Amino acid sequence: MSRERQKQQSEEIRARILSIAKRIVAEEGVEALSIRRITKEMDYSAGIVYHYYKNKEQILSCILQEGYARIMRSIQVPDENLPPDEAIRVSLTSYIEAALQWPAEYKAIMLDSSPPVLEFTAVLGEGFCEKRPALLKLVSAIEAGVSAGLFAPCDAQVTAQLIWSAMFGLLIRLIIERDVTPKQTKKLIEGQINLILKGLRP
Repeated sequence: MSRERQKQQSEEIRARILSIAKRIVAEEGVEALSIRRITKEMDYSAGIVYHYYKNKEQILSCILQEGYARIMRSIQVPDENLPPDEAIRVSLTSYIEAALQWPAEYKAIMLDSSPPVLEFTAVLGEGFCEKRPALLKLVSAIEAGVSAGLFAPCDAQVTAQLIWSAMFGLLIRLIIERDVTPKQTKKLIEGQINLILKGLRP
C-alpha cells in the first residue's frame, strides 16, 4: 500500500470514529460516549481507536472544537461595514439557523454539565467573554453601538452574556418543540432579536 493510500485510510478511520462518536452524543448524550461503545459500533478493537485518539476526552474535545468552529463560521458578518445593530441581527440569526441544522448534537452538548464540556461551553462566568471568540464578537458590536450612540451605555460583557442566554433559551425551545413551522420559527427569531435591540437603545 502506498504512503498516500495509508494516509487516506488513516484519515477515513479517524473521521469514522468521530462520526460515530457524534452520533452517540446526539442520540444518547455525552455520558453515553465511551471507547468501548465506539469499538462496538465500528466492530474494531479498542487498540485501533486508541491509535487515533488518546482517550474519550480527546474525542469529545474534537467534537466540541468542530462544533465551535461551525458556530464561528456561522456568525461571520458578510459585510464588515454593517452598523452594529444590523451586525448583531445577522450574527444572532445565523447562529440560530446554524444550530438548528444539527439540533440533537447541539442540545446534547450544550445541556451537558460535565467539566470537560463546560470547558468549551460555559459563558456566564466573570470574564468568560474573553475566552469565547463568539461572545467577544458580540461584545465588540455592543461597544461599537454604544460609541456610535445607537445603544445606551452598559456593561458590554454582561450584556453580551444576557443576549446569548436569551437567544439560547429560544433556540433550545425550538429544538425541543420540533413541530414549530419555518414561518413561526422565523417570526420568533426576528421578534426576539427586535426585543433585544430595542432594549439596547437609549
